[in-house]
Amino acid sequence: MSKEKTTYVDINCDLGEWDALDPHPEQQLRDREIMPFVSSVNIACGGHRGDGHSIRTTMEHAASLDLAIGLHPSFPDREGFGRVEKPWSDLVAESLYNQLDFGRSLAREVGVELHHIKPHGALYNMASKYESWAEKLWTLFRSWDDDILVYGLSESEMAKGLGLDIMSVDEGRSYERELGSSKSEAGPNLDEATRLKAVSGSEESNAFWAFDVKLGGGFCAEAFADRAYNPNLTLRSRSKDGAVYSDPSLVLAQVQEMVLHGQVRCVDGISRSLKVQSICLHSDTPGAVEMAELIARSLKELDIEVRPCS
Repeated sequence: MSKEKTTYVDINCDLGEWDALDPHPEQQLRDREIMPFVSSVNIACGGHRGDGHSIRTTMEHAASLDLAIGLHPSFPDREGFGRVEKPWSDLVAESLYNQLDFGRSLAREVGVELHHIKPHGALYNMASKYESWAEKLWTLFRSWDDDILVYGLSESEMAKGLGLDIMSVDEGRSYERELGSSKSEAGPNLDEATRLKAVSGSEESNAFWAFDVKLGGGFCAEAFADRAYNPNLTLRSRSKDGAVYSDPSLVLAQVQEMVLHGQVRCVDGISRSLKVQSICLHSDTPGAVEMAELIARSLKELDIEVRPCS
């Protein structure tokens, strides 16, 4: 039986995936053209792309349209555009912290609030597939800011945490008491070695920090307008034919099935239930601007409000 249709949904888009080393003027134009049709944006913050100018410019334009602003960290991988899987390491954790800190510092300069984090590319996929990666990223994100929303693939390992609340406590010394401020403010100032050990879950870190983990809010279940789904509700690999939809009618049909029936048609032709709070349309998909406008118009006709996750 089909689910009752939702009355609202978030439409998000990955933006700012350019910088001085790879300016892509056509992508910059698409970024600006697609923003009026979405409700939240995920801004590359230096891992796969992005620099101070691209982040600041994208934040300023998103803020002028009252869009929810999120950070889009990735493996430090310009050459592979963040789509190459890497092993977890202190260097990866350090890079992610630095990307988030960089994005937050620019948000403060611009005068905007950060709404969410959405990992990019291989980082997103690994957290979706592997419980250990989901736990590591939840711990890292929630220790960086315990109130931030996290966007992740619906029905994935990332979703099973349902927004883990992380509180560091050990032998009467909490994160806040040790540093005299909140986690979101203190995180960047914490001794780097201690912070990375806490995230890596090493035996040494367990001797100093322990994490009190409880189920809570903070997760936004994401689906994709322009990606094909496997029967297990993972995304079809980009290395395979048909992984990315470029036909506007196919994209629109997928979005409508998601919001009207809470399900998605997989590559085997069977529709499966899928929780959908946010739908991503990639800005670099051919015809993305036209697709975004088509989706926005269709949702309006269906009396479905487009608004950020909360």
